[in-house]
Amino acid sequence: MSIFTETCLAGPLALEIVWNDAAVTGLKLTWAEGRHREIRTPAGEAVQAALEAYVAGQGCTWPQLPYAWDGVTDFSRQVLTELAAVPAGQKVSYGWLAAKVGRPKAARAVGRVMAGNRFPLLYPCHRVVGTSGALTGFGPGIDMKQYLLQLEGTV
Repeated sequence: MSIFTETCLAGPLALEIVWNDAAVTGLKLTWAEGRHREIRTPAGEAVQAALEAYVAGQGCTWPQLPYAWDGVTDFSRQVLTELAAVPAGQKVSYGWLAAKVGRPKAARAVGRVMAGNRFPLLYPCHRVVGTSGALTGFGPGIDMKQYLLQLEGTV
């Protein structure tokens, strides 16, 4: 078993890719302060290029990565799949996502899926807001969520 990380940097953002053998087990989104770029794979280069385009406001298509979905429930996969279809520049509510997966009363469960999202930015949980439009619950912090939504022109 081979575990290693790659770090992509663009503007103020750092996106760390955690690999276990040939699968991505997680992504960690942070501010780039003090971080150093370290790319080891063609997939990492593709993520780096997409991140640079994203931060530059050019829009991007995130590369398909071999995600490790072990431990992710069917409900969580359904929610994340619907979330991946939400385009940049659009916000949705937890309730909206719950309804999209056929569970209209499961907004809190959707919130738990967002809190446990191992692949932020590529599965854009920053686009999910409270029913009132309030920016709520984002692992890297509300300031990061606001920055990402500003990049996408939604704040």
